[in-house]
Amino acid sequence: MKQTKLILVGGFLGAGKTSMLYRAAELLQKKGSRVGLITNDQATNLVDTTILSGNDMPVSEVSGSCFCCNFPGLVEAIESVAFAIDGGITIAEPVGSCTDLSATIMQPLKDKHKELVDPAPMTVLADPERLRGILDEKENTASYIATKQFDEADIILINKIDVLDAADAETLAKRAAERWPQAKVMTASVKENIGVEAWLEEVLRPQDVGKNLASVDYDLYADGEAAYGWLNATYTFKAGDHDYAADAGVFLDALEQNLNAKNAAVGHVKFLLRAGEKQWLGNLTGMADHKTIREEAVPEPDNEQEETAADTIVVNARAEIGPKELQDLTLAALDAAFSDYIFTGTNICTLIPGRPNPTYHYDHVV
Repeated sequence: MKQTKLILVGGFLGAGKTSMLYRAAELLQKKGSRVGLITNDQATNLVDTTILSGNDMPVSEVSGSCFCCNFPGLVEAIESVAFAIDGGITIAEPVGSCTDLSATIMQPLKDKHKELVDPAPMTVLADPERLRGILDEKENTASYIATKQFDEADIILINKIDVLDAADAETLAKRAAERWPQAKVMTASVKENIGVEAWLEEVLRPQDVGKNLASVDYDLYADGEAAYGWLNATYTFKAGDHDYAADAGVFLDALEQNLNAKNAAVGHVKFLLRAGEKQWLGNLTGMADHKTIREEAVPEPDNEQEETAADTIVVNARAEIGPKELQDLTLAALDAAFSDYIFTGTNICTLIPGRPNPTYHYDHVV
């Protein structure tokens, strides 16, 4: 098997990692590279995997555990993707609430899997609002984990600069570079395709990588992860002449209102609603670009996908509230939007992430 170039893109929930994977893969493919993707979540039934799988490239999912706690599963996923693309470039997205990845992923990959992986610099994607809050010392539940993600980064890529003016973006990048001098600070807007090619050029050039280890208090880390309830669920609608375009917006608005009423900070909410030949992709975060919905054609199924006639919505929600209450608020929002439809829930998983227990933990840079 040929060695694959591995680009690891971390960052807290809502930073735009999945959009970055999609955009980067698209740009690399246009230049003739063979690209594969790896997604990661604490549970199965990921919106991200379904979306990325429609992009004509191999996608492997490591679910039920983070990369660091299931390192063999990550290696297996890398092997699968690398085989499918004959080496090529593999882009992997760890769970957004994970940190200490340099000690638990980058170092063991460099030490034990040199023949399989040529790792690129570890990139941490930053939402400008969350980054500014950390720099201004406005503490919240996410601050500890996000700060540690920046502490171990080779590259800090400030995303969503389309929501900032040029002077604000420059000031924020300068402040980040002063706070984290070990990292190269870059800026981008995945949405507007600004800075993504420059970032790709940087991560693909030969250089030392995984150079930084963060000092992580696992009690604080575990508390930060446990503050968020997780919901992955599919709901199936009885087919009919439904106005999904309008009702999808009602659902996202209602869920936002329900969470706000409980003062529940949003990590992210994603949904994929499919009906016939159309699909709607929705996203809600607590950050600057906080709510989006787009409509597009459903990709043609490949040989491994089964075409289905059912209308379905897959919801992935992460919020600072108990998982059972998150499920109840989501059901209430579904009822507000789709009360005239008959829908049933399947593949429902609610959880609070357990204490991280990495397979490996290196105390030195390899």
